[in-house]
Amino acid sequence: MTLIAVGSVHGSPGTTTLALDLARLCARPPGSDVLLVEADPDGGCLAARLDLAVKPGLTELAGAARVAISVDDLWTYAQPADVGVAVIVGHPAAEQVQAALRAAVNHIGAALRESAGLVVVDVGRLRPGSPALALAALADRTLIVAANSVEAVVSLHHRGQLLRSVGDPLVVLSAAKPYSTDDVGAACGLEVWGTIGPDTRRSGRRRRARELHRLLDIVEAHQQAAMVDA
Repeated sequence: MTLIAVGSVHGSPGTTTLALDLARLCARPPGSDVLLVEADPDGGCLAARLDLAVKPGLTELAGAARVAISVDDLWTYAQPADVGVAVIVGHPAAEQVQAALRAAVNHIGAALRESAGLVVVDVGRLRPGSPALALAALADRTLIVAANSVEAVVSLHHRGQLLRSVGDPLVVLSAAKPYSTDDVGAACGLEVWGTIGPDTRRSGRRRRARELHRLLDIVEAHQQAAMVDA
């Protein structure tokens, strides 16, 4: 099993979109065991984006987890999306997601770790006190999506200690300019992988697909190295 957490520290740099794209890429060929979990404490958006029902989702999964939960239960509360991925949607209301995570995040996390295949978890903005930090701590790799701006780099710098304490963070920039990956890494003290830009044009979609494949290769290589070290 591979567990990838995708989060941010500032603004809305495309965290959910990257999580969805990674899950969708890994769901090929059809039939692959890929689960996308929307655990953003600020509330979910995938139900609306993918034309899914709000229920069942993370709230209902957390309710069941208070008693007992197994790996199979994860798929009970997941909805199939047209993009080929099974999705456990987060409730649009932030208070609903926060209550669900605070009630059962440890039980949910344990089940995710036992799941076969790939699990991608959207953990939203990682900040002190976030109930999603526990899921990031369980991840094989935590991807931090950030804008290429002064404000984003400053936020990364000040959240660096928190990010390193809960996982193995890898920063992914949403734009290649104005700062290079080396400049951003030196300023924030974190490993910066590179850039995955928008797919607003056909050429942008092709480039984004190539970048997603490269990013997955890095994550898989990191996990294999960790297994060898263990």
